[in-house]
Amino acid sequence: MIPYLILVMCTDILVGTFSYTSLINSKTESTQTNMKRTLEQIRDNVSYNVRDFNRIGNQLFSSTTFQQQLQVKDDPYHVLDVTLTGILPVLETTTALSVNNLHVYVYANNNMMKEVYDKASEQIQDKSYSLLNLNRIANRTWYQEMLVSNKDNVWRQVEADREWGNISLLRKLISFYDFKKQIGYLRLSIKLSDLFQSVQSYKITEGTVVRVLDKTTGQTIYDPTPNQTVKLLRKPLLQIQEDLPNTNWVLEAVVPRTDLKKEAVRIRNMMLIICSLSFLGMALIGLIVAKYFARKVKRIVTRIQNFQEGNFDIRIQVPGRDEFSLISIYFNRMANHIEELIREVFIRNIQKKEAELNALQAQISPHFLYNTLSSINSLASMGDITRLTKMVTGLARFYRLTLNEGNMLISLSKEIQQVKSYIEIQQIKYADRFSVNYDIDPNLLELHIPKLILQPFVENVLKHAWYDERIHIRIVAEWQQNEVVLKIIDDGVGITQAVQQKLKQLKSEENEYSSGYGIRNVDQRIRIQYGESWGVSIFSRLGIGTTVVIRIPLPLSLLKEMKNSNLEDVKR
Repeated sequence: MIPYLILVMCTDILVGTFSYTSLINSKTESTQTNMKRTLEQIRDNVSYNVRDFNRIGNQLFSSTTFQQQLQVKDDPYHVLDVTLTGILPVLETTTALSVNNLHVYVYANNNMMKEVYDKASEQIQDKSYSLLNLNRIANRTWYQEMLVSNKDNVWRQVEADREWGNISLLRKLISFYDFKKQIGYLRLSIKLSDLFQSVQSYKITEGTVVRVLDKTTGQTIYDPTPNQTVKLLRKPLLQIQEDLPNTNWVLEAVVPRTDLKKEAVRIRNMMLIICSLSFLGMALIGLIVAKYFARKVKRIVTRIQNFQEGNFDIRIQVPGRDEFSLISIYFNRMANHIEELIREVFIRNIQKKEAELNALQAQISPHFLYNTLSSINSLASMGDITRLTKMVTGLARFYRLTLNEGNMLISLSKEIQQVKSYIEIQQIKYADRFSVNYDIDPNLLELHIPKLILQPFVENVLKHAWYDERIHIRIVAEWQQNEVVLKIIDDGVGITQAVQQKLKQLKSEENEYSSGYGIRNVDQRIRIQYGESWGVSIFSRLGIGTTVVIRIPLPLSLLKEMKNSNLEDVKR
């Protein structure tokens, strides 16, 4: 029995040690995973608040009208009128765009500007603003430090921010007409609890503390439980950090390592007691316990790994009321939160994309409508009823196809019909001085594309490409590998290199009403719909002509059909 009992005891010790170590490692790994994922969610929420706050500052910073109004120097009544009818409505509208309560301070470098301020602004109980003179802060230490360090668009606690638990975004207001001229200063204040509300909303594990630190100084920016943090810092800790994008801050989560060992210590003590009573019983129970926990740990780790690989519908079902069942409950809750957040972000991105597409679609200005109505008036005056009827019918058909029952996508066949309607109208106007032919792959006729992407380029040809008394236009639709290529080709005067360079710059300009915006509009709509790899390209040679190439992706289902169709043609 002695060798057997020694063997059993050694086995018990090995099994117990292995179980203890595995449990510690598993607990630590699962805790680290939970902390990391939760910190990522907190980071995304805080980044959203930071971006929202920066957007408010950008709107005021980039508004040339707002800048001009801040610099108005005239008789006091005119300055007061500009303040009441111009500056204050802009401030009120801008602050209303924020999702959180905030206070906007605008310090104008204009002594004639009338001051408007909220006495309770430091408490930030709602969305408010103040219009003040720059002299109020000219001698403040924090303002002088900002000027000397030449830092801008940074977060600091100034004035009474620390007392009221606020933090401010500081930014210069620079004149767009003279970048060296400072016309004022901007301070946007928000409560720390609002900016970092997700820090105290999310719970990682019991005893875990999440706080926000300054990466350069190591100082605490925000800590919802400072007393608990002080106690935790005296113990051995497991620490996880996550940088906050576009800031000098870092999220830090800490959990005492002793909490990770509690369950393992309990099991170790139980195994020691059983071992002291019976080596034989210890051997049996040790094997059962080892298999029991190994199975559950493996199951949990496997599910967590699957979840980490992107299977967000994974859930853990552990029967019973032990710690593993609690882990499964917390994991399932976390997974539900992550899935809901992903769904919300996805829906928000879809809504944003649709809004951008609708806005760009609404920018298509039908310049030819005015010319067409003028031509209709002339034909009516001359009594040319036949041509008048044909032009009105073509105009009605064009706009019926343009409306497309409110849909942003249209089949290629309808897009071609729309272009033909436009061309019929123009042929009446230009007395058949131009000709058009079509080279359309019939397999692409049912392909749905953004509407009104061909007509603007045909319109550009008729406006700018005339070289002689006649001009020819060719419209092509074909597929190459995994993409659809649409071409508008003319034999007109062509485009110089300087103009082509301007057109390339137009695609990235923010001015939506500059000449040639139709090219940028079509290019932007295609990029929003399909991605940055697709869009519009222009190739031209002076005196020879111009080719506009529109590239969009070919749907996989249609690509397979077309390849099968071509294969059957080759076999025949």
